Amino acid sequence: MALKSPEAFIESLRDDRRIHMNGKWIEDVTTAPRLKEAARHSALTYQMGRDPDLKNYVVSTCPETGEEIAAFYRMPQTAGDLLARRDAIYQVSRYGGGVIPFVKEIGTDAIFALRMITPQVDRKFGTNYAERIKAYHHYAQANDLALAGAVTDPKGDRNKKPHEQENPEVFLRVVEKREDGIVVEGAKCHITSSPVSNELVVLPTRNLGAEDSEYAVAFAIPANAPGITMIPMHEHHCNEPVDRPLSTHHPIVHAMIIFDHVFIPWERVFLCGEWEFSGSLVLSFASWHRFTGLCYKGPVAELFLGSAALMADFNGVAKTSNVRNKLQELAMYIESIGVYSRMACYEHQIVEGIAMPNSLHCNVGKYLFAENYHTMIKYVQEITGGIGGTCPSFADYQAPELHEKLERYLCGRSEISTEARIRVIKLVRDLTASCDAGGHMFGTIHGDGTLEAQRMMVLRDFDMRPAIALARRAAGLDE
Repeated sequence: MALKSPEAFIESLRDDRRIHMNGKWIEDVTTAPRLKEAARHSALTYQMGRDPDLKNYVVSTCPETGEEIAAFYRMPQTAGDLLARRDAIYQVSRYGGGVIPFVKEIGTDAIFALRMITPQVDRKFGTNYAERIKAYHHYAQANDLALAGAVTDPKGDRNKKPHEQENPEVFLRVVEKREDGIVVEGAKCHITSSPVSNELVVLPTRNLGAEDSEYAVAFAIPANAPGITMIPMHEHHCNEPVDRPLSTHHPIVHAMIIFDHVFIPWERVFLCGEWEFSGSLVLSFASWHRFTGLCYKGPVAELFLGSAALMADFNGVAKTSNVRNKLQELAMYIESIGVYSRMACYEHQIVEGIAMPNSLHCNVGKYLFAENYHTMIKYVQEITGGIGGTCPSFADYQAPELHEKLERYLCGRSEISTEARIRVIKLVRDLTASCDAGGHMFGTIHGDGTLEAQRMMVLRDFDMRPAIALARRAAGLDE
């Protein structure tokens, strides 16, 4: 099957999926406010494949079938393959105005993790999960599906294991096994782009013990399957799109997904009760997903630097030392993200024939991005000035009775038009102080795993023995 057109992707979302948002049922995800913009933003992944100048970034060939596929589906086998995946994610994020469409990246992160772990499960238990996920991988790429990765559970009391919870379904679990498949109950939270994806690839959220075997489940399911309800997070906006130049045209939607007695046929089940492998599956997915984060966050950082540089110029302060210091910090921020994403490719590991990005580099790079994210926002806001938080709306600026006064009072450097300055001010506000900006702050800290999760992984992956040996020798302990 040929790669989808943007129009075919939009049409594929008209499938009677159950979505409840802001107190009412959504009849059509492609026409509902906010969701229709999210669908169009996601379609940019497909549109980019039609752009002759950019097609090579997002179109590739499957090494297992020889067919033309979306590059995100290509299973990496070399450092070159990983670098190509990095470029695809980076470029599609730039194509989306600095905001990644997020309809193939996380889903394929989950597929790659499953293709790494399921052969190990099969060797121990005699299952055939590896063939199932391979078949599903080929099915998804052949049909050019938009996939969401559904991993995070509500968790309930964080101090208790899944089987200890008063409500056992705060972690998704298997409640019935049948000859033709399984039935699951529970929920997944914060699932990016799920309302505008074709299918969900579901993984366990944590390491599990023998008592929690019913929670060790992985599978794929269409987004419109019976029993699935999505509840997107959405806040109403009152300003015109010109006041929200980024979030209006390039929104990312996240949803809570309720699984109410959902049936999954066996051929789409990739883990069911093999709790011993839940932890390794989660860690594998985490490395893939943090690599994805490093790849798409480069353009986000570039937006910070670009908007700050424009504001510095428009405000006439581009050459002052304190402003230049902040621009230097923003530039180093961009460079650190790029370096770690590339090093993760070069120093990869081979697991079950798959080139896996270096876990240590992924975790350190993601940590540095998230740890410094709010500081970079602070620099952008400092350079912009207080007007970034209080600038009148574009409608007020254009009002005949106010325009002349606002044209005079909202000006910056004389060579720059007032309208241009206002447009960049609005971009800064949308980037750093809007409802969407607040959501991105949470997503940066908690998406791809929390800061504490990265700290834990660094100590797990970093080999401290050479450093300890050097210190022992310097202290004379080994003489």
